[in-house]
Amino acid sequence: MERKILRLLLFLGIGLLPIIFRKKQAKDWFLVFFLKGYMSSFIDGIVTSKKRLSFPVRFLPKHFRINVLFDYLLFPITCVVYNQISYHSKLPGIILKALCFSIPMTIVEFLFEKYTKLISYKKGWNWYDTLLTETCTFLISRMCIGIIRKLDKEDKKQSIH
Repeated sequence: MERKILRLLLFLGIGLLPIIFRKKQAKDWFLVFFLKGYMSSFIDGIVTSKKRLSFPVRFLPKHFRINVLFDYLLFPITCVVYNQISYHSKLPGIILKALCFSIPMTIVEFLFEKYTKLISYKKGWNWYDTLLTETCTFLISRMCIGIIRKLDKEDKKQSIH
């Protein structure tokens, strides 16, 4: 069952890629995608090496302890969509939208942990650790792309003068 879920999620992720990058600001979305992939794999690497989480059934288990599918495809796609939706939002909206993404993701992870071998909580890890981590990484990615946009805008102004 776990392998079928992984394949379904892989095809879903691959199918979403052309859709999320068709929108304006594609350069920004690629930056968010790769930043989020790096951030997710870095955090997962730490958490799995400290044995707080494990992914018993995953892609490329001989090469990675992390969930490659989630860290390099699904979570970055979700983060791009979050950044697209929160593009014009003020801080309260940015935070609320981050929660609107991280709460359902946490629920799905909790269900996967309870009913499958896709993820296993260890050493005190709980659903609220996931919720906090996911929410924070959404907000950090949003902050980073905001800073990049601001620097890009200032650079364009200076190059005009």
